[in-house]
Amino acid sequence: MARGKFNKRGGGRRVDAQSAQEIEQRNQRLAEFEEERAKRRAEAEEEEQGGGEEETEDANEEDIGKGGGDGGKPKAPVVVTTEEDHKRNMKKLEAVRKRRAVAEQKRKEAEAAEKALEEEQKAAAAAAIADDSDDDGGKKKKKKSKEVEIPKLSKIEIKKMKPAQMKEELKLRGLDIQGNAKVLTKRLVDYEEAR
Repeated sequence: MARGKFNKRGGGRRVDAQSAQEIEQRNQRLAEFEEERAKRRAEAEEEEQGGGEEETEDANEEDIGKGGGDGGKPKAPVVVTTEEDHKRNMKKLEAVRKRRAVAEQKRKEAEAAEKALEEEQKAAAAAAIADDSDDDGGKKKKKKSKEVEIPKLSKIEIKKMKPAQMKEELKLRGLDIQGNAKVLTKRLVDYEEAR
């Protein structure tokens, strides 16, 4: 049965040394274990230092690309590139710069086109508002002469209408179309009652 307060790990039978011979055996096993551990650690260090020469070259290149890592000081010596590699790298860099310049130009053109379109829309909206104000004055005069053609609406019909429909009816009658549904309903009902 497991020992321990909450029956967790390490709760098995424990062998306590009861004689000097058992203590000596335990110490010998611990010493052997420490020696094996030291050997493994030494081998691992040797592999890292001596056996991984190819890895260190790759690591050097990565350190150069990253800017050295430790306070700007590279861990390994800097690898000097050949003239051909330098020319190839410069061509790549030039191509990247050209692509970035083209992308920036396209972005600026799109932004300018968007601004121009926005300005056109604002101008069209302003012109439409100006035209509406002129048309409303003309419609009022025309609608008074055509008042007979506009059908009379009952209060129930008006209350069943949606705001968009009420606005259409208000436009036909030459009335203001601003406001929420309650205001539009009241305006249309008042007009129809006064007719």
